[in-house]
Amino acid sequence: MTTAVHPADSDRSDVRTIVGSGVILGIVTTIGVVAFALLSRSLDGTGEIITQSVLIMGGGVMFSFFPAMRSRPRSADGIAWAALIGLLGALVFTVFDAAALRPVHLYHWTWDEIGGGSGLWYIPVWWMGSALLAWLGSMVVGYSARSGRDPQPLMVGVQTAGLGVILFGITAAMGILPFHPAVAALAFTVALILHVPLSAVMHRP
Repeated sequence: MTTAVHPADSDRSDVRTIVGSGVILGIVTTIGVVAFALLSRSLDGTGEIITQSVLIMGGGVMFSFFPAMRSRPRSADGIAWAALIGLLGALVFTVFDAAALRPVHLYHWTWDEIGGGSGLWYIPVWWMGSALLAWLGSMVVGYSARSGRDPQPLMVGVQTAGLGVILFGITAAMGILPFHPAVAALAFTVALILHVPLSAVMHRP
């Protein structure tokens, strides 16, 4: 699958870019999780929900589109490299989480209790989900590049977040789903999925 009129060699696939980007993404994810946890302790009510939702939307943009910013996907290979950056970012975060965050009990791990004290049943799902977000985001960017311009991935991500905010607002206003950060995460994911075909249609070569 070729998503752009640009040659495939515009993709960035060198080891330094891929591994280094994964490490950066994992570090940024760790910082975001720490901020989320600490703010959750100091806020409550509507303020807490709004703050957490903003962090989730921002984190979604970062995780979905930072890999594309680094790999410059212009072909199926570039999209795959971006997905690998997302996977590496999740793996790096897992290392920080196991080595630093869990020992200080920064947050409550309900999922561990469900799994009998083990996170092995859901952590791989998190890795796959992270790769999926990066894959979808890079597809949006790849399609955007078909028009002949050089898209700015993070700005494209802001468009996705804007659509996510609209979906989140509609579901909350109509009472379809509760006003909750988890629904904000769902809204962003749905917006990202919708953005792929929209980008494909809007940027036909």
